[in-house]
Parts: sequence; structure tokens; C-alpha cells
Amino acid sequence: MPDHYHLFLVCQYKIRELCRGIHAAIESTNEIVLFNLTRSLVEHSASLAYQMRILERAAEEFPKKAARKAIEASIGMHRKATQRLYYNEKASVHVHDMIKALAARFDNARGEYDTLCEFVHPNYGSNRLVSSGHLGSGQIRSHAKELGPELTRAHWLIERCLMLTDDDFNKEIAFHLGRIASWVEIACEDSAKLSQIFSVRGAASGDGSEKETAISFHRARTPFEEKGAFYAYLKANKLVMSGRRLVAVESGFLFDEVMTDKGILWVKYRLPAS
Repeated sequence: MPDHYHLFLVCQYKIRELCRGIHAAIESTNEIVLFNLTRSLVEHSASLAYQMRILERAAEEFPKKAARKAIEASIGMHRKATQRLYYNEKASVHVHDMIKALAARFDNARGEYDTLCEFVHPNYGSNRLVSSGHLGSGQIRSHAKELGPELTRAHWLIERCLMLTDDDFNKEIAFHLGRIASWVEIACEDSAKLSQIFSVRGAASGDGSEKETAISFHRARTPFEEKGAFYAYLKANKLVMSGRRLVAVESGFLFDEVMTDKGILWVKYRLPAS
């Protein structure tokens, strides 16, 4: 899990630096740099999508293992997958594999990527960025005005990738990491049993009508389980949450006031052990 988190931070940092370069390229109307960095942004977004798929598979597989050796083997396999993605010696994870993972979340990702490659490789596409296109007579200058549709598409692609990496992928990777971390926390308890690590404990007490009877999930063993039990409670009771606010911290609990389509719901969570 630490490897996954470190790899995630590395990719996010690179995406931030790419965005700084993209902003500078737009400000200076440097289309060559813009298209190169946009393609790199798509590749790094695809890398996050590929990592997210690895994490998702791990979170799905672990609870299905009935024996310790099977779990250890699965952990070892996923650790190697993370190492391949980080070191990527001899292109063990090809960029097309990453683009395929991105395409599962972004229609026509492969087509958009191929178009960007045409504007990056030393061929006619990239020549059009600085020449009017006629060999022997084309003006060599910036052709931003003539390439309006292509630049508009590149700008849209930048926004699309950032929406995915800053929101969707962030949330999903954090969810899978939190889920696995919760299992590790439970497994490290002295009385932990393999048969109980992946069990779901969502029993609730209290009716939530006021602070004194706030709903609590007393059987949850970790903060992650408490959060999961809360969302399961909303679903089971057909409640739609529109907002929430922290009201108090006392007696070892956090008290939330949750706004739903059926009124206010009081919920309390145990404070994490210091």
C-alpha cells in the first residue's frame, strides 16, 4: 500500500508540473510545446487510470481469498505490478496498455491520443504547427489562427484529463487505499482472525432525531468501516444526502448534522485513537 500511495503522489506531482508548462505554452502561444505537453498529460492520466485498475482489482480479490497463503500471493502479485509501473524497465507496461485503461473511463481516449501523436512526431501534423502546409512555399510561423479547431480540441482534452485526475481518479484511488488500509488495521489486532478481516459490520444504534440519540455504528472496527456503514445506512433507508456539517466534538465522538431529503439526521463517529 505505501508503494501505491507513493506512486500516486509521484504521478500527481508530474501532472502539476505538466500543467505549469501547458499554462506557459498557452501564454506564449507555443503550439509545439502545447501539443507535446498535452500528449504527456494524457499519458500520465492514463498511468493513473492503469494504477487505479490495479488497486480496484486488489480490493476485489483480497476478500475472496480463503487462506493466508493465497492472500500473501495476491499481495505479492500486486506489489510486483506496482513496481513494474514505477520502474517500467524495458517498457514492461506499454503506454498503449495505459491508454486502454483510460479509455474505460474516457470514450475515444485512444483516438484523441493518436491525433496528438500526429502533432508531436516529426511528420506532416507537427509541420502544420509552424508551416501553412505547402512544401516549398508555406510560411514558417505560428499558425494558431489556422489551427483553431485543433487547439480548441487540445484545450478541451486538457480540461477533460484534469477533471478525471483531480476528481474522479483521486477519489477512487483514495477509496481503494482506505479500504485496504482498513483491512490491514484490522489484521494487525491481536485477536484478528482471517475469517473476520473482510466481514462487513454495519449495525447501527440510535434513531438520529437529535444529538442525544445520534446514530452510531458501534460494531465498526475502523473509521473506514464507520464511513462505509453510514453510506450503507443511507442506501438501506432510501435517504439522499444533500449536505453535512460538523456540530460538536465531545466525549470521544464527532457529531455530524446530516441534511437529507427526509430531514436532519444526527450521526456520531468515534474519534480515532491517538
